Amino acid sequence: MIELIEKGVDLANHYGISLLLILAIVFALRIILSSPGRWTEREHYYYELLKNLGIWKNSLSDRLDYFQEPGSEHNESHTQTPYFQERSSQANFALQSIREQINVSRIFLSKRSIQIIDELISEHWYIREHGAINTKDYLKSTYKVVDKAYQSILNDASKDLKQSRFLTVVRKTLSKD
Repeated sequence: MIELIEKGVDLANHYGISLLLILAIVFALRIILSSPGRWTEREHYYYELLKNLGIWKNSLSDRLDYFQEPGSEHNESHTQTPYFQERSSQANFALQSIREQINVSRIFLSKRSIQIIDELISEHWYIREHGAINTKDYLKSTYKVVDKAYQSILNDASKDLKQSRFLTVVRKTLSKD
């Protein structure tokens, strides 16, 4: 370690402090860029989460259409129609897929994205078990939390992609090829 410091002092004395700072920055960037976590490794997980959140959100929206008329929330016969049942099944499948994906996604996705999905699952459970007074209320409340999660994950994926693109450019600039 002392040799490294002495070498740094010698370089600073001979070439100036600015070169030493440039070398330190290049060294730091090489360390950062050599770490794992490229976009391609996370793209699949973001894609699957966004796809399933979108399916869930669309299903909720489609089923909410049955309750547009005033007082229709008291008529539960809508829930027995084949289309309503099909959209419910799609939502259940999407939720189940999200639950399965989150276990492996914890390795690749940001802490914020994982926290958002954990909160979504928790809030959905509360709405389903205690928060909704009828089907319309359940659909409306769940739509809000699913949409919030969708927008947050989409935002995180966009940031991650931009950062990955920047790091790719820096990586190519610093490569010796």
